[in-house]
Amino acid sequence: MATRAKKAEGTGDAGGEPSFEQRLEALEAIVRELEAEGLSLEQSLARYQQGVEHVTACRALLDAAEKRLVELADTPAGPRERRLRVGEQGLVPDGAGPGTDGDGDDR
Repeated sequence: MATRAKKAEGTGDAGGEPSFEQRLEALEAIVRELEAEGLSLEQSLARYQQGVEHVTACRALLDAAEKRLVELADTPAGPRERRLRVGEQGLVPDGAGPGTDGDGDDR
């Protein structure tokens, strides 16, 4: 998780907007606070609203990332669909072995 914490230090863009990782981390903190039951009703509602804002922003960031992946997968012959999975180095084509990037040359 050290990598995740390190990524969360930066911002998502030059405008200073929080990154996906930062928003997810903030959302997890909000959930912990709400589950702890130490907040008043007004505080709980305010934190819940902040959580909804983080969820909405995360969904928008994920939608943009998905769109980018589709654009990157487009070829002159038309779009190609590739199944992806989470690997050690992020998203990799499904069927790639551990430690590979899925292109077959493993370099």
